[in-house]
Amino acid sequence: MREEIWNKQNSTVHGDVDLHSMNNFSSPQFGLQARKLYHRLLRTQWISLVAGLSAAIAVPSILNAGSLFLNPSKIGKDKGIVVLAEQSVRPAPNARLNVDRNDVILKGYDPVAYFTRHQAVKGKPAIQTRFGGAIYYFASVANKVAFTRNPSKYLPQYGGFCAYHLTKGELKDSDPTAFLIYKGKLYVCSAADSAKEFRSNIDQNIRKADDYWVPASRTQGQPYNRFGPQ
Repeated sequence: MREEIWNKQNSTVHGDVDLHSMNNFSSPQFGLQARKLYHRLLRTQWISLVAGLSAAIAVPSILNAGSLFLNPSKIGKDKGIVVLAEQSVRPAPNARLNVDRNDVILKGYDPVAYFTRHQAVKGKPAIQTRFGGAIYYFASVANKVAFTRNPSKYLPQYGGFCAYHLTKGELKDSDPTAFLIYKGKLYVCSAADSAKEFRSNIDQNIRKADDYWVPASRTQGQPYNRFGPQ
């Protein structure tokens, strides 16, 4: 009885090939059943091999695609394609504006006060406005109103960089207290000596500074405004 139960439980492989009953087959029948079993096992192993290879190929491809998505600049490096992509959440500071990490220009000095009070006056963070990618502070609400009505009248030339060093083709930080107003335009320099040098031959220096400033602005798609003498 025990042998009969064992034979019943182990008599079938892959559904329809009875191995135990092969003892009762003639040689041709046994050979036919054996070939069926062999081909079924071979087909199963082949399918498993193909599935394994597909998975092995797909996983690195997906991971590599994900890395390119996270680092688009890698595409340009590997494929020789120019890729313009942000590398961080916060955009890089505007290279054409002399601003601090908070986008404040003129180190917080009031641009209007240069014209109304003829001196450098510190603005108040509570009274501010954003224009052209920079934040401007003002000493009074009236100055802010005047600026918003006609911003181009009060903007520092050359993005707030030192006007004198720009005549040499250099973008240098400025000291907002070293300034001069010429033909209705505000120029700031890096120091009092730089402002003096810039003023000594101002028309020629403005032309030199313009020549360095304009090509860079054109290549970045910015409008050309010659702020020097007309």
